[in-house]
Amino acid sequence: MGDRLYDRLGVSPEATDAEVRQAWLRLARTHHPDAHSDPAARAAAEVEMRSINEAWAVLGDPVRRAAHDARRQGEPSRPSAVRRRDDSFVFVPIDDADDDVDPRLLDDEGVAGTEVDRSIQMLPVLLLLGGIAGVALGFLIALPFLIAVGVVGLALAGLSFVVAPLQAISRSISAERRR
Repeated sequence: MGDRLYDRLGVSPEATDAEVRQAWLRLARTHHPDAHSDPAARAAAEVEMRSINEAWAVLGDPVRRAAHDARRQGEPSRPSAVRRRDDSFVFVPIDDADDDVDPRLLDDEGVAGTEVDRSIQMLPVLLLLGGIAGVALGFLIALPFLIAVGVVGLALAGLSFVVAPLQAISRSISAERRR
């Protein structure tokens, strides 16, 4: 009789950690729901993926795998409170070039020449609030002209929410070119 978790990943209990990982990756690429466009196939793939991830959660963790193997062989496993973290694992960042920089020492000033006036920053918000107020008040007192003014204000607010950041980007590009 085989073991359900090992059978699910298609590896033997004697498989190395690398072999278990390769089996999980191969199955995950095949059964990942995003790889299926048909709704029925996608639903079936989600069920398969859950089963694959369940097996990986146990067999991919050395401590959990050892406890599982001990239970499988009928040996009493150590209580979880006694388990210790594997001290051989050391985190190594992908790029440690900037680890010497203390973020608190970095200045938080923008690039000179890229500042945007406060009025331009506030214009989208004021137009939005004015448009909402105009539409609401227009409906409240049944005045079509005020509703129209409110709708125009909302349209201008939407436009200004796009234009204001574009102006900031434009100023930043111009400042970079002047350097």
